[in-house]
Amino acid sequence: MTNKLNYYVFIILFLFAAGCSAEKTDNNYDEEGLKVRLLEILPEEIDLISVEKTDMKGFFEVNFDGIEPLYVSADGNYLVSGDIYLITTEGLVNKSEARRDYQRKTLINNLSEQEFITFEPKKMEHNIFVFTDVDCGYCRQFHNQIDDYLNLGIKVNYLAYPRAGINSESYNKISYAWCSEDPGYSLTLLKQGKDIDKTLCENNPVEKHFNLGNAIGVQGTPSIVTDEGKMIPGYLPPQELLNILATKS
Repeated sequence: MTNKLNYYVFIILFLFAAGCSAEKTDNNYDEEGLKVRLLEILPEEIDLISVEKTDMKGFFEVNFDGIEPLYVSADGNYLVSGDIYLITTEGLVNKSEARRDYQRKTLINNLSEQEFITFEPKKMEHNIFVFTDVDCGYCRQFHNQIDDYLNLGIKVNYLAYPRAGINSESYNKISYAWCSEDPGYSLTLLKQGKDIDKTLCENNPVEKHFNLGNAIGVQGTPSIVTDEGKMIPGYLPPQELLNILATKS
């Protein structure tokens, strides 16, 4: 998670602990009751989206806007941050990671295809979503090999993730690409260290992509998300990426 998300999780846990230490309950809440209890404690800037049942007896999943899911006990006294593992005869299964995969897939599928800068192979075998920054060395290395990825049947959908943050120079540069008449060509020029026309448009999705990246756990660039919602952090050469995609499909 980013420092900002770590900060918000810390604030939630601190406020929840302070509230619960003052008044423990013997109640057995349902989803709506837990939501009311949490809203009594949380600051206004933290948006509580939902409280949902889990397959863990006595615990509910709590979803926030832009923050990883947390877990709360049915009596409203305990809030848990971290991964939940299911113990099976075949080993441990990370239920939290499976949930994150589902959320990443859902959030990205809710975006319009028009929001991406897409490089499409003649015959698609795999479809990936890449959070990218024009000033990132490994992002440039990835894009320098874009034809190799395409020749392996990998469709590349770029999303903007300027690591320096909103209103930075990197943010402006990648926004110029999304606002240009030929976004793919403009993005290529920027990743070659060249200048393009500095035209900004109000409807560019860069800030939206950046916030989405933070919400789904992007910590650096490039960050690759598969069609199934699995996260592959960092640069991988074309053949290595193909090998991973083949095992995950």
